[in-house]
Amino acid sequence: MYRKKGIIKKGVIMKTNYKSSGISMAIASTLRFKNEGLPLIEKPKPSEYTIKVANTLEERADVFRLAYQVYLSKGFLKANSNEWLVNDYDADASTTILIVKDKNNRLVGSVTLVFDGYSKLPAQKIYGKEIQILRTSKEKVAEISRLIINPKFRNSKEILVLLFNYLAIYASRVMNYTCLTIEVNPRHKLYYKELLGFTEIGGEKPCPIVENAPATLLYVPLSKLHSEVVRCQNQANHDKKERTLYQYFLKPEQNNLVAHYLKAQSKAMSAEEKLYFGFTESGISRIACV
Repeated sequence: MYRKKGIIKKGVIMKTNYKSSGISMAIASTLRFKNEGLPLIEKPKPSEYTIKVANTLEERADVFRLAYQVYLSKGFLKANSNEWLVNDYDADASTTILIVKDKNNRLVGSVTLVFDGYSKLPAQKIYGKEIQILRTSKEKVAEISRLIINPKFRNSKEILVLLFNYLAIYASRVMNYTCLTIEVNPRHKLYYKELLGFTEIGGEKPCPIVENAPATLLYVPLSKLHSEVVRCQNQANHDKKERTLYQYFLKPEQNNLVAHYLKAQSKAMSAEEKLYFGFTESGISRIACV
């Protein structure tokens, strides 16, 4: 069972949960290694995991089901009879789900990218002003959403870095977007700020997407991400004091090949899939949890 504890902030009770998810475990372990001066992650064997775009009904259903299980266990959504975590943006042709599978073809992790200008960004629910400032600054905003790792699988730290590496390549090289945003639990923001160079642009608020659990909005320009990868890769020998996760990203010269690989797999949800997952003709989900 998970424990809930109410925190009163500006007259609103915000829920916090303490059951560890795969993401929480990955973040906590990486920060512990950082504080102890150890290598942040150990790269798994190349054949251990594969990453691709979810482009079939079965793959999407697996993601929605795993996300439902993870979010429900954290108290971040209400139960539904379909046992899926489906969002309105899933019906949009630009929305892209990346999945990681192990060598036995089991889903171990996933992340969803939502692109501003095609779909309404999830963060707009509580950070509309901050998102508008980015738009006014001529940023093309992609939001990282529904980030999950199956807590039953090992190497959660490596899976998380793999997802971030590929989502950044997809957003920049395939979609030509300029920045990433993500809503995170305040307990996790140190990971994103210190190890991935994100900046906090939206203060702590109760987030209705996750049953009013607290959230903060973070942002990173994709140009900064790329320059950090180049900086790390240009070091003759990795500095043992290097404390960012960009040292574990693919070499910049591999990005175009990865972009081509991901773009070739991109496939919008078909009309039959939309019907199966409960979307109306207008693209609104009848069972959307958030």
